[in-house]
Formats: sequence, C-alpha cells, structure tokens
Amino acid sequence: MNSNISDRDAGLPDPQPERPQLPKKFDAFIREHKDDFYKTALTRLIDPRDADEALNDAFLLIYQKWERVEAHPKPVAMARFMLSCKIRDFHRSRARLARREQSVAEPPDTSYLDEMGHQDSLGRALEELRTSSPRQADCWEMHKILGKTYDEIARELDITSGAAKTSASKAQARLKELLTLQKEKKDS
Repeated sequence: MNSNISDRDAGLPDPQPERPQLPKKFDAFIREHKDDFYKTALTRLIDPRDADEALNDAFLLIYQKWERVEAHPKPVAMARFMLSCKIRDFHRSRARLARREQSVAEPPDTSYLDEMGHQDSLGRALEELRTSSPRQADCWEMHKILGKTYDEIARELDITSGAAKTSASKAQARLKELLTLQKEKKDS
C-alpha cells in the first residue's frame, strides 16, 4: 500500500472528527445549569442512566429552541419546564413499553427495592404532590434537594421569595401527610 495516500483519500473516516461549534451563550447556559438539571432529573427518575437520557433529550430540545429560550424573560424557568416535559415523556414511554413487554417465567431480583424503600415512598409522594400542586413540588424540590435559597427559587420560577417559602412549606406538610398515609396503608 502506498504510504503517500492520506486517510481521506483512502475513504477512511477521520479518527478525530471536528466537534460541532455550539453557540457560546448556549454552551455557557448548559454548563451553568447542568448540575441542577441533572439533580432534578435524578430525583424524579432515580436511575442515573434514565436521568442522563431525559437530560440529554431536554438539552437537545433546548438547543433546538435556543432562540426562544434565550429571548424568554426567565430562560432558566423555560428550560426547567422543558426538562419536566421530557421527564414526563420518559415516564410515558416507559409505561407504553411496559404494556408491550412479555412476562418472564422467573421473577427478576427486586432486592434493590428494599434498599430504596424510603426513597421510593418519597418519590411516589412527590409525584402525587406534583400532579396536584406542581409549583409546590418544584419549590420543595429546589429548596430541599437542590439546596437553593428562596430568593434563587423566586428568580427561577418568577414568583416572590415569600411565595416560594410558602409553597415549599405547604409542600413539606403535604408530603408528610402523604408519607403517613402510605405507611398506614402498608401497615394495614
């Protein structure tokens, strides 16, 4: 073989293809908020692989609609909404897939569910709260799980910090109530 023939001439792909250039503002936005978005996805989906998948889908959607997101008065709130939609889509696709699955002769190992007991209960209670009071659920999650201050929550959700504190407090009380009901059902 002639050593003067380059890889391109030989029809071989470049070993290091050039990375696409993302808009600088989009790249900075993602870098700044990706950890919070990942924590949100992880708390709602539990499995890190599922959280990664939903987060990547959300980032793709944000990229596709970047001009609208950037022009929005609260771009973080809009991006968080897009992430929530992708998480819901992820749950829906899993439910559709589950309806098509065939049962197996031997039941799978579910010992990991015992280890996740409390987290699973909290996750179910939070999802129930999210269906009835999404703003309360978001405020509680952002404050308790993501560690944001009420002022930061207020800026992201475009509400007052008093409303953020009240929503988080009401959510805390409702979650305690839901967890107590779950425990009573389990005990009876």
